Amino acid sequence: MYKRVRRWLADLRIATKIISVSLVVTAIFTASGVAGLINLRLLVAEQDREYRVNIVALDRMTSVRSAVSNQLEAVLAYILSDPGFYRDTYTQVISESDRQIDAQIEQLRTIGLPQSEQTGLRAFAATITMWRTARDSALDAAKAGDQQKAASVVLVRSESIARAVKDRADSFLEQLVEAVRDGARRAKANSARTAQLTEALLAAGVLTAVLLSGLTARAISRPLREVVDVLARVARGDLSRRVELDRGDELGQMSRSLNDTLGVLRHAFEEVHHRASHDGLTGLANRALLRERIAAARPNANAGAPVAMLLIDLDGFKAVNDAHGHAAGDHLLTVVAGRLLAGVRADDTVARLGGDEFAVLLDGMDAADDVYTVADRLLAALQQPTEFRGAVITPRASIGVSLWDGEIPIDALMHDADQAMYAAKTGGKGRVVHAPLGA
Repeated sequence: MYKRVRRWLADLRIATKIISVSLVVTAIFTASGVAGLINLRLLVAEQDREYRVNIVALDRMTSVRSAVSNQLEAVLAYILSDPGFYRDTYTQVISESDRQIDAQIEQLRTIGLPQSEQTGLRAFAATITMWRTARDSALDAAKAGDQQKAASVVLVRSESIARAVKDRADSFLEQLVEAVRDGARRAKANSARTAQLTEALLAAGVLTAVLLSGLTARAISRPLREVVDVLARVARGDLSRRVELDRGDELGQMSRSLNDTLGVLRHAFEEVHHRASHDGLTGLANRALLRERIAAARPNANAGAPVAMLLIDLDGFKAVNDAHGHAAGDHLLTVVAGRLLAGVRADDTVARLGGDEFAVLLDGMDAADDVYTVADRLLAALQQPTEFRGAVITPRASIGVSLWDGEIPIDALMHDADQAMYAAKTGGKGRVVHAPLGA
């Protein structure tokens, strides 16, 4: 009897120890799981908030930039046009773009931007106010018939505001990238703290739950390390990696949210980069991208492979706008862009420099005579008639050609081509004029 009681008490003590150890292990892993889930939920919420604020801010700022660009064109067109229907149309464009700018800035003020971006937004709004003051002065001068004064005011201020808008958009983009990097660093730190806490709790139960600790490390630590690795790459500016984690829990939710954020962010970066380097109407390269391509062509020019700059200006473009409307003018610009692209090689660059002025960079021709052949062929193609809404429009163009040996600066090359183009216009238009090498 005594032995049976002792055996029962011994079994009870063993069962109590097993139960106690099980409860401790359960508490350890429960605490570990709760801490990990809390940190993961906070990380998901922070990622989502940063995504919404930064991407929405980028979208709004891009819209403001577009509206300002439209307004600049409308103001210049207003000044250059005579009183009547077109001025009324430009007035409506100016008023509508003002409403768009004010609406987008107001939305930017209410989306919860960080203090640094709010400061930049206030500075940008002040720049807009300064622009409007100068603009109204120019419009008043145009109404009074003093177009020279109006054009002088607007041209000076428009360059300043265009630069301010671009700088502000770039600043927002840099702040957005920095915000993502900060989020990645914070997420990495949170994940590291979660991993440390998990390891400390696992150490307390390692003697009694080796197998369970191994399974937990496999179920939690490896996905966390993968997330941390992706976030570390984001902090270094690499947006190409994605989290490969197909799960239905919070880790899976975080990975999907992170992947969606990276996809939208990468698309936004590519779109902003494209807008910053291409013309919005024709899709051609803009002046900044053209200069990069010219710089890249310098080795060919130094090696003796003919490199040439063609500056092309449409003759009588204002008359097309006046006779058929600005929609016809835009149609003509896109037609010209298409003909220029069709008339050159894939390695050459076609750019729109603004208004009705285009440029073509011929990089590494077989011979100098080929440059002149291409210029003549482009001139013939440009002057073919085109139809717009039943009206036949026959464009004309003047082309200035400048060969480059890679020695003179890019600005000098552009100047030589511009002088040749001006000579073509003053010499009767519809012509190709070649500038001497190194003129």
